[in-house]
Amino acid sequence: MRLPAVTLCLLSASAWGDPAAWHVSGDEGELWLLGSIHYLREQDYPLPSLIDELYRQADTLVMELDLDDLDLPSMQASFMEAGVLPASTTLQAVLDPAVYGLTEARAAELGLPLMLLERLEPWLVALTLMDLGMSQLGYQANQGLEQHLLRRSLADGKEILGLESLDDQIGIFDSLSWADQEALLLQTLTDLEAPDTEITQLLEAWRDGSLEDLAAELSGDFDEFPELETALISARNRRWAVTLEELLRHPGRYLVVVGALHLVGENNVVELLSARGLDVSFVDRP
Repeated sequence: MRLPAVTLCLLSASAWGDPAAWHVSGDEGELWLLGSIHYLREQDYPLPSLIDELYRQADTLVMELDLDDLDLPSMQASFMEAGVLPASTTLQAVLDPAVYGLTEARAAELGLPLMLLERLEPWLVALTLMDLGMSQLGYQANQGLEQHLLRRSLADGKEILGLESLDDQIGIFDSLSWADQEALLLQTLTDLEAPDTEITQLLEAWRDGSLEDLAAELSGDFDEFPELETALISARNRRWAVTLEELLRHPGRYLVVVGALHLVGENNVVELLSARGLDVSFVDRP
């Protein structure tokens, strides 16, 4: 799932250190946890060498979604089927007037008349505007960390698994209350207008493995929306921890790549796995 705070792109900075990663041992298997950046540019490569090292050690790539089983037309159709408002409702009718005005202004800046989104639920409007905004800045999802590792895994014949299905992810968004959908949209609009200095600080924190800075930057978006944080982050973290523990009951070496926000802050996946009695250690390279 692409959350606004986590979809901010990665800038090149070869002098930085390594992204934060953790090693987890279970009864039979082992895995490495790595936070992802969903949008990148071609010039942001090569990525930090730690990512290559973790990839080479793993037999299986685990992501939020099993992306090799999905195709773009079917994904788009699934999102549209779930994200269209009831026939008698419009976007303007379900949003606060101030939020609707901000949405209309931001969409116009991106060259997209809001009338084209008027029949969509706020959560899908948020995802649409974020994707368009990142694209106009030159950042593409197909250059992101997951897609990069997906292409390598397909070429190398590595197994690819997903922690949840596309229907699971869509269901999470579609089950949000109107208030939480509006909060997600407002968060997206705010992130799209963030100054370059804030974006740079976030990206540097990710690439340099600065966990305190990363947690502060990412988790702050949900301070005023605890129910949204529960639905999009905490509840999913708990489900993923159960799934990962089950994986570790079987022989195998897994590289688990999820949004960086799932690995920092309260109730993160790292802490949840440790609380379940698994051996969790920070990957510290000299």
